[in-house]
Amino acid sequence: MENKKEKEKIIQINPNIFVFSLSIIILIYFFYGFFTNENAAGAGGYNGDFKLIWQNLTLFKEGIIVNLNNYNYNDSRPPLSYILHILLNPFTYNIEVFRLSNFLISFLIPFLLYFSIKEKYSYLDKSLILLLSLTVTLSPYFRTTSFWALGENYGLIFLLLSYLTYTNLKKNLINYTLSKKLLIIFFLCLFSSAIVYFDQKLVFIPFLVLVLILNLKIKVNLKIYSIFLFFIFSSPYLYLIYLWGSLIPTAAYEARGVGSSINLFHPGYCLTILIVAIFPFFFISNLNLKIIKNKIFNRNIIYIFIVFLIYSLLINFVGDFENLRIEGKGAFYKLSIILLENQNMRLIFTLISFFLSIIFIYFTFEDKNDLLIISYFAFLSLFTFPFYQEYLDPLFYILIFSFFKTRFEFENKKGTYLIVLYFFIFSLSSKYYYQITI
Repeated sequence: MENKKEKEKIIQINPNIFVFSLSIIILIYFFYGFFTNENAAGAGGYNGDFKLIWQNLTLFKEGIIVNLNNYNYNDSRPPLSYILHILLNPFTYNIEVFRLSNFLISFLIPFLLYFSIKEKYSYLDKSLILLLSLTVTLSPYFRTTSFWALGENYGLIFLLLSYLTYTNLKKNLINYTLSKKLLIIFFLCLFSSAIVYFDQKLVFIPFLVLVLILNLKIKVNLKIYSIFLFFIFSSPYLYLIYLWGSLIPTAAYEARGVGSSINLFHPGYCLTILIVAIFPFFFISNLNLKIIKNKIFNRNIIYIFIVFLIYSLLINFVGDFENLRIEGKGAFYKLSIILLENQNMRLIFTLISFFLSIIFIYFTFEDKNDLLIISYFAFLSLFTFPFYQEYLDPLFYILIFSFFKTRFEFENKKGTYLIVLYFFIFSLSSKYYYQITI
């Protein structure tokens, strides 16, 4: 009888040990990538984007205010990260020490993600939450950003801080005094506004946070207070727009021509990039036969067909597929170039991948607000060149565990293992691809 109980105890413990062991392996792999100078997304390396990052940091060391609109500032993002490094980071005197400090700062993302997942999926075992939070470090784009001091991770840190602050406010509305509510709303507005100063494509987050605050059961004066705070925190960016004459720094605007042309193929490529970033989540979505039937026999599917038909005709008659510039566009575009030489076959492959991406997203996400955010990125891609995989990965992995309302079935450990395996294979594949192409 005792032996039987001991065996049952071992069976209960083993899954947690396995999950914890996986987490340790992922963590070691993350540190291994940094110390071996891994470049898994193409933008890394001492002669890659890091060279520009170091030049920008050196520029701002010479004078912050006078260099806000300097043509030598070579970055498409606002300069807040550089300013904070100069003011708060004592390790900017040496390239390697600076890289290490950025690597450690980036580790805040899986740390904050742990609490975000714990907040959203409180029923999950802590070992499973740890595994899911560390899985973000398998993203080749997160890794490259972390290893080579690129700018994307700072916005993601403040995105998670915004989510955790909001959930704290929402949970404790009844218990908090007026002064505490005022303080938390202040930090919530500050954190979400700061996101735009790190990465302007995340401008939807402060708008989303404002809507969430306005929908809280709080007094009208607190809602007016939050609107006022957002106005105050957005004012410096309005000055930057005046200074630059555009939404992004002057040199980057002239190099990329953001908004000066329409890239008709980019919304389709944006969606193919997205399904690469979130592919395994489809298999742990809340789909069943009843939901699938409802989605198929729903007028929304007719709208999808009509929109796709119009889009296909538009890019066929107006778009210039033959002369597309090669930068960006994600894995499907690169795959089409590798597999298909015939231009017409490549176009057919592209249109099919666009359509399947729309259907995939339609069946994976159930919440309209989530689909609205996805639509925002598809629209944004029209005016953005180049449009890279790193714009959506690991952003959407983090959104799924924070602001997105669509819920997934993570209690199925096999589904979680699938996510880990997928991102591990994707990480190795991306690393191999850039090793043979750079």
